[in-house]
Amino acid sequence: MTTVATPPIVFDSLLVTVRAVEDLSPHLRRVTFVAPRLAEAVTAGPDQRIKVLLPPPNGGELKLPTGENWYVDWCGQPEAERVIMRTYTIRALRADQHELDIEFVLHGVDGPASAWATNAVPGQEIGMFLPFGVDTTSIKGMLNSGVDYVPPSSSVHRVLIADETALPALAGILEELEPGVHATVFAQVPDERDIRPLPTAGTADVTWITAVPASDAELPLLEALKAAALPETVDFAWVAGESAMIKAVRRHLVNVVGLPKPAISFQGYWKRGEAIG
Repeated sequence: MTTVATPPIVFDSLLVTVRAVEDLSPHLRRVTFVAPRLAEAVTAGPDQRIKVLLPPPNGGELKLPTGENWYVDWCGQPEAERVIMRTYTIRALRADQHELDIEFVLHGVDGPASAWATNAVPGQEIGMFLPFGVDTTSIKGMLNSGVDYVPPSSSVHRVLIADETALPALAGILEELEPGVHATVFAQVPDERDIRPLPTAGTADVTWITAVPASDAELPLLEALKAAALPETVDFAWVAGESAMIKAVRRHLVNVVGLPKPAISFQGYWKRGEAIG
């Protein structure tokens, strides 16, 4: 019997140092990090998820989680003593330069990650939990490696829907769009000054929505999608952002647009009124 070996999926923590800070728009800040071990880091896709690790709420030492049971160990610590963990997307990895970019949405100083990014300066250190081995041999391997955007190779017309928290992932997805593939894009940002170019090797029709919803009842992305006349050629959708939004959009894509559930990739990046690690 022949067995096919799949690449191991390896994540580990490390300290990184801020090299540069760049404001891309009023609500989006790019922070470039550097660390020698970034030379070994890898990604499985343009929306690769990682963990940003900040000092615990009690102001104690930043102790990086590690080992096979790192998550169980982290959960077992008192909340005031365990490192703050938040999920972000790798915007760019330049392993040959030992550099990694993350684009932070700035929404005040109430949340720990936004507060940190608001005050970030070169020379500061934080922790990250990154992939050092990924499995790109199957859809299951890709999903387990921390990505959600895994379109079939036969896909030629994709719908991409993102709020501001998913804008870095959206930008990466469009940069990797193959020639001959078309994307119908709906992107929501807080301010018209947050609108940015989204270059692609494929083709894309982009609808920008500027809105700051005050509740789960306000879903500007869903309303924009409902108002659009999507062609029958749509064969895949990727939806990312606030939890209530993605659930409503997914229902519309299935029940009204007629996309099969397996053709829709969706990921809740945040939930209104709750902190998600």
